[in-house]
Amino acid sequence: MAQAALGVPTMRGVQDSLMNYVVGIGAGLIFNIVSGFTGSGLIGGALSASITGAAVRGVAGEMVAVSAGFNVGQSGLAGMGLGNLVPGAAAPDAGPQFELL
Repeated sequence: MAQAALGVPTMRGVQDSLMNYVVGIGAGLIFNIVSGFTGSGLIGGALSASITGAAVRGVAGEMVAVSAGFNVGQSGLAGMGLGNLVPGAAAPDAGPQFELL
């Protein structure tokens, strides 16, 4: 089982966390700019995540790519119009449909 240590926050810890936050903001801005050119579909999203992950160096770049991929997987491929590729991944329900008689 993984262990987590809790303790009193240090100035160094706060500074490191703040810098990670700023890197996250920068990565989000880069991702939005790149996705404006590549689109937000499956391939465009993969390109945007790859380019952003390469621009952000180190573990943070890897986290950007993994997080973007996770978001696609979590929302499901049906949201991208690819619901037929995965069994059981139906398109979002459009609500009740009524017929006029």
